[in-house]
Amino acid sequence: MKAVILLLTSLFAFNASADLSTAFLVVRVDIEQELIAIDAHSTNPENSLNALQSSLAKLESFKNEVFAPALAARENEQPLNGLTLTRIHSYLKIHLTILERGLALVDALEEQESLVDDRALAMMSLSLLHHFDTYLEDDHLRRLLSKKDEAYDLKAKALKKAYTRLTNKKVQKHIKRMMKDEVLNPSEIAAHEAYADMWKPARKAFRGDFWSRFKSFVVHHISGGVGNSAGSVKFRKGTMWQDFELEAQVQAMLEPMDIITEKTPFILTDRLIPGHFGHNALWLGTPSQLKALGIWDAPYMKPFQAAIEEGYTIIETSRAGTQLKKLSTWMNIDEIAIIRREDRATTPVAINEFYAVLMAQHGKTYDFNFDVETTDKLVCSELLYQTYGDVIWPTEAYLGRFTISPDNVAEIIAQKNTPFKLLFSMERDEDQIEIFKNTAELTAQLGYALNGIDEDGQEILEKESLTCIERVVEGGKKVKTCIKTWLRPVFGGRTLRRFEF
Repeated sequence: MKAVILLLTSLFAFNASADLSTAFLVVRVDIEQELIAIDAHSTNPENSLNALQSSLAKLESFKNEVFAPALAARENEQPLNGLTLTRIHSYLKIHLTILERGLALVDALEEQESLVDDRALAMMSLSLLHHFDTYLEDDHLRRLLSKKDEAYDLKAKALKKAYTRLTNKKVQKHIKRMMKDEVLNPSEIAAHEAYADMWKPARKAFRGDFWSRFKSFVVHHISGGVGNSAGSVKFRKGTMWQDFELEAQVQAMLEPMDIITEKTPFILTDRLIPGHFGHNALWLGTPSQLKALGIWDAPYMKPFQAAIEEGYTIIETSRAGTQLKKLSTWMNIDEIAIIRREDRATTPVAINEFYAVLMAQHGKTYDFNFDVETTDKLVCSELLYQTYGDVIWPTEAYLGRFTISPDNVAEIIAQKNTPFKLLFSMERDEDQIEIFKNTAELTAQLGYALNGIDEDGQEILEKESLTCIERVVEGGKKVKTCIKTWLRPVFGGRTLRRFEF
């Protein structure tokens, strides 16, 4: 058994000093004291064992709450929203941290005459088997959780390493001996017997994931080569470039958490992006605005204070990655729109969660796979997808993945009952002719038509589509009939359909 433990602890490496504060803001499980109590240097190993048991039990009480939305989305063939993605990764980070501390305890007790290390090993193995249905059973979820996520210091394939080291054949045989020798108490033995059939599936679960990673690798690098080449082609400066009066007007309008979107038709990449807009970002806030929110001195904000004081008050994801930018640099554009969420976070808890998640994205690289569900890399619109995680954003299915474009982000203002409102929209052409747009005019460029006012006094903004059915007529001939259909999205994910006969 001691050889098994040495093998486990020498390979099972996570960053013990990683900041868990963001994860605990999202999954509010109260186990900080238990984590401290799982102390490899404690003079009372039983206390550490009890803390390990308590922390695993408390975390697992959140399991269904955290993973139910993810499993429901998979069943309905819908993308996981940003909040769900954040929560499942936060949960996994907390779980792996508990296991890391537990294995350090096991290693420390290696030479002692104690059963604590045996029982701790059994607890941790059982915990992973108990999570087979959420971590491993769904191929897509397993692959999402197996990717690295710098926001929570999750390493690539950390999940696989955990299962490899805690559910391998040697560990399984050792736990069987413990059960036979009644080292475990009756309830622990019963729990292991209930999951006796899960050891082998857990070991086999990760087979075949290599080809999925390889496909993503190839697409990422091919797409990245094209994108980087096109991004370097610029025909001129933007028509709003160095218009300091306009820049001052825009800054005076902006408030923390505002969405900024733009169009730069003079850059080749903008012409390759489908739709009207080419880029989105978030207004982070000035020092005075962040102080007013009460988060200026928050731990997640401190590393960025100097940059923000120098005017880096926008956070965006570009081909260079997720970083801060000055408004003066941003204004190298031909068109701008500002969108504000009217019911944005106002309580200290909600504001902290929003900004902790937002700043955790800083430093992530560009997602040339354009997959909205992968959190290790981002595109500009995915930054908003993650940060405004409770929102069911418009997405599009493409080549086996879901994507979100800058136009999809802007479309949120067209939805019935949307809390996102257009604050400002302006276009300036090369002749310096300026066009200011209201919601109906802007959404018309996104493919929407204004078809009246509804009973709630809201503009009816709809997209034209076709609904086609195939029916069998006399003689067995199949006839296809199509009806013009108007689609009106509703905030929260529903779509109203109106047929025009």
